Amino acid sequence: MKSLVCLMLISVALAAAEEDKKTVEKRGLYGLGYGGEGLYGGELDHGKVAIAIQEKPVAVPVPVPKPYPVPVDRPYPVKVPVAVPQPVPVPVPVPKPYPVIQTKTVAVPVEKPVPVTVPVKVPVPVPAPYPVKVPVAHPYPVEVPKPVPVVVKQPVLVKEPTPVFLKGYEHFVH
Repeated sequence: MKSLVCLMLISVALAAAEEDKKTVEKRGLYGLGYGGEGLYGGELDHGKVAIAIQEKPVAVPVPVPKPYPVPVDRPYPVKVPVAVPQPVPVPVPVPKPYPVIQTKTVAVPVEKPVPVTVPVKVPVPVPAPYPVKVPVAHPYPVEVPKPVPVVVKQPVLVKEPTPVFLKGYEHFVH
């Protein structure tokens, strides 16, 4: 599979190389080119040639010490510590003209109720399950007015001759 892909790529590359575009060169009337360079020669211009000169500034490296200190006049706020008065806790006596009730929790032993089953008499009769006799089929003797003799089949042995095949006669068996 890889060889097939490589073969296809090579054939495409060769086909692209063979496709040279046909270049058409345009010539003059006599096939010697355009202008005065043809049959009778061309005309030469002996005028002045304009020359333009441009000068580009060249940067010259100057050594500058780094970092360079630059003074900056800029006002900025200065933080000055200021004492702030804070309240101090002071004990103040409070007059109590009335009695204050203070609640206290007292532990009291509580007896736990014991679960006891108490029979309750119900005035309405409630149906209770009771045993019911179900008839079950049991075998019982039946008298037959005319007895019929029953034939019991017994196997009977019948002797049949069985052929015995000898060695060398297998082709007759089929």
